[in-house]
Amino acid sequence: MRFSNPNMLVYIAMADAYAVAVEYNNALEEKCLEFKEYLAHPTHGLRAGCYSDDTEMSVANTLALIQPNESLNKLIFADAYITEFQRSGRRKGYSRGFQGVLERVRTGKEMLDLIDPTSTKNGAAMRAVPIGALSNIGKVSEVASLQASITHDTPEGRFSARAVALMSHLTLYDSVSFSGLGEECQRYLLEEDRKYFGHVFTQPWSGGPVKASPGTSVAIATVQAVVTVLAQEKSLTDILRQIIKWGGDTDSVAAIAWGIASARYQHEKLPLFMERDLEGGNNHTGAVRLRKLSELLMYKYQ
Repeated sequence: MRFSNPNMLVYIAMADAYAVAVEYNNALEEKCLEFKEYLAHPTHGLRAGCYSDDTEMSVANTLALIQPNESLNKLIFADAYITEFQRSGRRKGYSRGFQGVLERVRTGKEMLDLIDPTSTKNGAAMRAVPIGALSNIGKVSEVASLQASITHDTPEGRFSARAVALMSHLTLYDSVSFSGLGEECQRYLLEEDRKYFGHVFTQPWSGGPVKASPGTSVAIATVQAVVTVLAQEKSLTDILRQIIKWGGDTDSVAAIAWGIASARYQHEKLPLFMERDLEGGNNHTGAVRLRKLSELLMYKYQ
């Protein structure tokens, strides 16, 4: 691994917690662009500095990846989703349908029996960055598809997860620049991905809010926005600033983009509050634990 990132989950969480304040709501955009403190979204019910489902499910995927058994399956991932949801106090912020499922079940098996895995949204992509740590690029695609199939077993869901995991892997293991990342990704796409979704690596995001639109799911929009912002911006701060200005599903795009970009921008000086005030400084869910899990992930697949 050329660019080991032992703070991957910390960066995912900081970007998520910061950008969630303006998710589909630009009322706080001006204050958010000042980078002085975490802000609470007007309606989400999350305290300022708390991360959302983007980070929590990335943590859960990490727990599945570092478990001793090398053979991964849907149940291992599902159990991790339920365990992490319960561990962190049944966090709000998931999609309405999935939140309802999580609150009704106690085990991964119960979740698998109840879930309707036909979503075309970006939930499978937002949690896929840690999968990039796997050393074999074929395995990256396989595991990304596996975890996507639990909740987003659709062409959009599977592709978006594979694309994010692939970008993450290439950033960790290859010296490819962010400006060439999209072109490099196309070399490894499955034929079905290249045929239906290959354009996200060649056509820049339009610059509007990142959301679903006629003919395009938010999963595809998210991948396209991430590819664009990584290629165009040259620092973590500038990446986050652009995502906030775009609007839409800001926290998912930010969590993915920072999770990937941080491997190359690890020495960038960020505002002190971003790590200090993450999760209110709670070591049970915050930076201390996130760093430990990231280190274990990097160590296992180095």
